[in-house]
Amino acid sequence: MDSKNDVNLFSDSKTKAVSRGTILQQAGDTTNIGYKVVSGCLKSYVMDKSGKEHIVQFAPEDWFISDMDSFYNQLPSDLYIEAIEDSEVAIFKKEGFVDLPDWNREALVEINTKLRNSLIASNRRLISLLSATAEQRYIDFTKTYPTLVQRLPLKLIASYIGITPEYLSEIRRKLARK
Repeated sequence: MDSKNDVNLFSDSKTKAVSRGTILQQAGDTTNIGYKVVSGCLKSYVMDKSGKEHIVQFAPEDWFISDMDSFYNQLPSDLYIEAIEDSEVAIFKKEGFVDLPDWNREALVEINTKLRNSLIASNRRLISLLSATAEQRYIDFTKTYPTLVQRLPLKLIASYIGITPEYLSEIRRKLARK
């Protein structure tokens, strides 16, 4: 599907440029919007009581990102969503999902596929965090986000897989020797 036509499915305003560091969603806010990344990369994260950031999801090109619980159930969000690169996003609104009969079948299949893939990635990540070694979590990250391995700073990848950047460097050196 052509991305320029695709964008029109998500909002009347085409796309929005977002600068690196822009916070698109604050924890505690209720949201009725989500984002499809056209270019760049976003992240969602939570902050623990000590102020440490824990990354929940990355959204590179062609991924969706939102706090779906807040989006669908209108509950205060637990997540922050931030641009980690200069990005271009298409905004989708809850009302658009309610008004699905106006969308063409191809668009519905695409959205369903992307949301399903996002759920699968989230489930795999949860299982990995509960049962895999740090090395396996890094390998899983590289499979889930192959385009981000060279684009993201080690500290973001380490946060995502739940280890320190120093330990991630050790894992990467070990894997490079194999």
